[in-house]
Order: sequence, then C-alpha cells, then structure tokens
Amino acid sequence: MARIEIKENNLAIDRIEERCIHCGMCLKTCRENNGLEHDCINCGQCLLTCPMGALIPKYCYQKVLNYLSDTNYEVMVITSPAVRVAIGDAFGYEAGTFLEGKMVSALKALGFAKIFDTTFGADLTVMEEAQELVERLKNQKNLPMYTSCCPSWVNYVRQFYPEKMANISTCKSPIGMIGAMVKSYYAEFNEIDPKNIILVALTPCVSKKEEIYHNPDVDFCLTTSELVLMLKAMNIDFNNLKDEAFDALLGKGSGAGLIFGASGGVMEAVMRTAYYLINHEKAPRKFYEFKEVRGEKDFKEATIDLKKYQIKVGVINKLATVKAYETKLDNYDFIEVMTCPGGCIGGAGQGLVAVNKLKETRAKRIQALYQDDSQNKIKDSYENEEIKEAYETYIKKGKVKLHNEKAKINC
Repeated sequence: MARIEIKENNLAIDRIEERCIHCGMCLKTCRENNGLEHDCINCGQCLLTCPMGALIPKYCYQKVLNYLSDTNYEVMVITSPAVRVAIGDAFGYEAGTFLEGKMVSALKALGFAKIFDTTFGADLTVMEEAQELVERLKNQKNLPMYTSCCPSWVNYVRQFYPEKMANISTCKSPIGMIGAMVKSYYAEFNEIDPKNIILVALTPCVSKKEEIYHNPDVDFCLTTSELVLMLKAMNIDFNNLKDEAFDALLGKGSGAGLIFGASGGVMEAVMRTAYYLINHEKAPRKFYEFKEVRGEKDFKEATIDLKKYQIKVGVINKLATVKAYETKLDNYDFIEVMTCPGGCIGGAGQGLVAVNKLKETRAKRIQALYQDDSQNKIKDSYENEEIKEAYETYIKKGKVKLHNEKAKINC
C-alpha cells in the first residue's frame, strides 16, 4: 500500500523500516491533516497515528547527553509551553496535568546549566508581531498578515503558495527569538563566550528540528518524547522531584506567551498587545478569554474592535483547512495558522497517546494552558518586567536581530 515517503535527508523524521507494515495510515493522516500525498512538510502527525511505531522523531538526545558531560561547554535549555502539559503522560499523570516545576527540576537533574522558558521568546514574538501588524494596518500593505511561528506552515507556503511569502510575519518564532537573546543578551550580561554555549530547544514539535538546522543560535532540538527517554536512561525519578523555578533574566513569560501552545493562542496574545499599542490602554476584558478563537474548530474567525481599526481575524487549525478556505482568506487582516490539530499541544514530538484518545488529550492540555493564563498576574507580554528590561537595555540599542529576511522566514 502507498505510504508517505521519508527521505534519508529528512531532518525531522525517521522511519524504522523493519517495523513498517505498509498499512497506509501515514498517508491517510497526511491527507486528512495537510491535504497532501507526496510532499512531507515535517509536521510528523503521522508519528502519532502509526500503529507499529515505525515513524519516530530524528533522535539527537544522545548527543545532548554527551555535551552535558563535557565541561568545556555550558549546556542550556529553552522549554516550549506545550511540553509542561504533556510530559506527565509518560509518568502516570492525568492528561493535561500542568507540571512546569517538575519539568524544570528534571532538566536540572539531567545537568543543564540554565533552564529558560520559551514563553519569554513568545512574549518577544507578541511584541514584535503586534507592532508589525499595526504597521501593516496603517499602510494597508501585505494583508492579511500570517503568523510565522509554525515551521511546517512556512514550509507549506514556500512550496505551494510562494506568492504569499510577503504576507508571512517577518518575526522569528519564539525559539528563534529566545535563541538570539541567549547567545547575545544573556551571554553578554554574564560575560560568556557564545561559542561556549550549547543551546537546546525542548519542544512538542518535530518540525522545529529542521527550523533550528538553519538557526545558528540553537544547537539541538529535543522533543517531549526524547526528554522522557533521557530521564529514563539516566534513572531520574520524575514523580518524586520537587518543583523548581526557571532561571532568571530569561525566565518565565506572561500568560499571553504561554497560550501560544494552543490553537488561537497566538492570535489572542497578539490582539491584547496590539490593542495596547494602538490605544495606550489595557484591552477590554473580552480579550482575555477570546472564545471565538479558542478550541479545535478547523476555522475560527472574529471581528475585533481595536478602536482605530475594525479587523477581521482567522485561526486555521490544521493545514488542510488552508485549501478549503483558500478563496476567502484575502478577506481577513490577520490569520494564525498551526499545522497540528489543537496547536502545538498536539505536536508530533509529544508522547504517544491512543488514537481514540488524541482529541480528548489535546482538549485537556489546552485547558491547562488557559487555566494558567487565567491565574497568571501578568497576562500581557508588554507587562512582563524582564521583557521591559530587555527592550530598554538591549533590544532598542539594535544589538539583536529579532526579524527574518522575508525570503528566509524561520531560518
């Protein structure tokens, strides 16, 4: 039976040939999720539905373990929002359990010198993307603006809609943002030679493995499932670890940064800050529980009152939806696109879940992120004190590049 071709030079996915039974489930998954049959865009959703476990992330955790034992380097890690609500699946916790503190403690037990929260990078993406959107609205140019966080989405546009590359935000992804800050801002502040830093991105996403291949600031990408393998290999008792906090300076992000892990989260976070940038006041209460853009519908939309602008926004949940709404998308001003159902919480780098439990599991992970946002005292990226300090002392001085060239999005 036909199957998705995984080429030897694929940077994100491996196939264990002796396990493959040629059932065609990978092809079926790609058709349903991406509307594709032949062109792998590295999203890896096929990993979650392969009945034989023949498809796996391109593992690099052994290389990371080797660096952790090399005293010539400081090995640091940045952690995506979706990992902390999925890692517990492998250790007997209920789906969606929020385990940020234990995750940090586990990474310290492995020997990482510093553990930073990628939600700080998400806050930077919010700040820059909101400003970029405001400028595009002002000039009525290159609209709709599409989000740039999802590397499989960017790959998809590059391959099938190259004429829309100018519509994609030039902002780096959260991993790209915080990677640039670690190798410049953090290194300079602490008088560390960036060449002596090995930076590891811990993500729910296999596609990020290809993204960081083109990113000089991030050295390795580990998935949630790889972290589990590392912890078990090193005999670390995850369940009995005490909660620990992220390291300072590039520490915890805002609630807005955290909800990046859910479909609609980028849209909601950017709208909060865009409203503030335009009106110099906090957004209305509705912006903090934007029901129209939450959940797992394939296409979500809303008309948003930014006072100076009335804008139409759309949220696309899985790539097949792009084709289904292709003729309508130019009617919108800002569109979030995530390849994986449910957003990053449904990434292929998360631990395996029974196929009939995937949707329920994703819903619980999403709820956990929104619950933390609702309890977080800092719900807006522009209110994050570490973000304020970074802009005042470093970013405004032009010391770090937070945007991509249009032709090299996510590179």
